[in-house]
Order: sequence, then C-alpha cells, then structure tokens
Amino acid sequence: MWLPRPVPSSGPTWTDKAYPYGSTRGGLLRPHTGVEFDVPAGTPVLATAAGTVVAAGNDTTISYGPQTDFYGNLVIIELAGQATDSSVFTLYGHLSEVSVSVGQSVSPGDVVGLSGSTGVADGPHLHFEVRVGQNTYESTRNPLLWLTPLHETGVVAGRIAGPGGELFYEAPLTLVRVDAPAPYTATTSYAAGVPNADGALGENFAVDDVIPGFYQAIVDTGSRRFTTDLWVYPGRVNWVEIVVSP
Repeated sequence: MWLPRPVPSSGPTWTDKAYPYGSTRGGLLRPHTGVEFDVPAGTPVLATAAGTVVAAGNDTTISYGPQTDFYGNLVIIELAGQATDSSVFTLYGHLSEVSVSVGQSVSPGDVVGLSGSTGVADGPHLHFEVRVGQNTYESTRNPLLWLTPLHETGVVAGRIAGPGGELFYEAPLTLVRVDAPAPYTATTSYAAGVPNADGALGENFAVDDVIPGFYQAIVDTGSRRFTTDLWVYPGRVNWVEIVVSP
C-alpha cells in the first residue's frame, strides 16, 4: 500500500464503494478491473509513482480493454523501481484531457490529465487500475492493496470460500463494528473472470477506508449467516477468512 491517491487531497479522495474491484454491481455490468474516484470533471489526475508513459490519448483505434473506446482518453504509466519482480502499470481512464505524451518520464504528483467521462462512463469520475506483469486488461490487481488508506483507516481483505477452499463468487460481505459506532461498510467477493487475486495474498475481496476497531465480518447467503470476528488496525491490510458451508 505504497501508492498515494491519484487525485488531489483537497477534494474527494475516497474510492467508490458501490462498484469495487471485481464487482458486477449485482450482475448489471462486466466485472470491474479497477476502482473509481467520484471527482468532478476537470479534476487534476496525478501520477501515483515515478515512471514512463507508455500510452496517452484515446483508445478509439487501439484497445486497452475489452473493446475500443472503452476507457476513452487514458494514460498508462509503467512504474520505475517498484518493489516487485514484475512490471507494474497504472492506468487512468475516462479523462477529459491528457497532459502527457508517450515516452515522457513522470514523478509522483505530476498532473497527467483531467478527469472526465469519455469512453464507457456513466458520469464524470476517474477510473484507476493497477496491472502486474503485462499491460493488459487480464493482468489487473485490486488497487486497494496498492493505494495508501485514508488517514487513520485500514484495509480489510480476505477470502470467502467453502470447506474445501472453493471460492464463492460475488458473495455479499458486511463489516459491523462491535465496540463503537462506525459507518456502514460492505462489499462483495470478486466475480468469476478477469478479477485477479494478489499473488501473495490470494484474496477474493478487499474493502478500504475502514475505521479501526473490533468487527464482525458477516456473509449472508440468504438461507444461512456466517460470521467471524476481526480487529481492524490503521495503515495495514487486515486479513480475515470466512468459511461458508452448504
């Protein structure tokens, strides 16, 4: 979790919880390969790390996703000196303007463009991806495991699986704080298909901006309810596994 948020700290910096990485928003959309920042059109979009621009412009002729004109105006940066053996790329999509060019070197905090709603977008926002190994739509990872959490919050990640380790796709998860009041926090496990787990963790869900405290993690299958307890600490990934039996 070493990448700063790709939007200015003076505006909204939280990620959209309604359409997290791996979600289909209840089967309405294709599995999500990034996270969204709900910022107004024209918000400066910032490089999260030093690197080299490998794509800048629109995707009307070259597809960087499942189809052309999917991200609209976009920037892709190959990071320099990352703490991994694989190449790492960050993608910034749906921009109204692009401020960099291919081959340009950028530093953390440099403006690479302005947010917008180009491509397949239902309104102004920033779509942000992390790609590991290759610069392809199939190589994404959950950005919440790369982005630094908001101040005094943590990330909860884990697995929802059956007794034999089989993953449960799009299972609803709710975090209920036991020791004090806290905002409603919920997500779903990843859908089948392009969402990928982190190579070390093997998670199938993650949720960020969680206030520290003692929680119950709850998976409700409709006919049965499964719970487990966990402590959430700030500035770290807090791991939990929930076994769902028939």
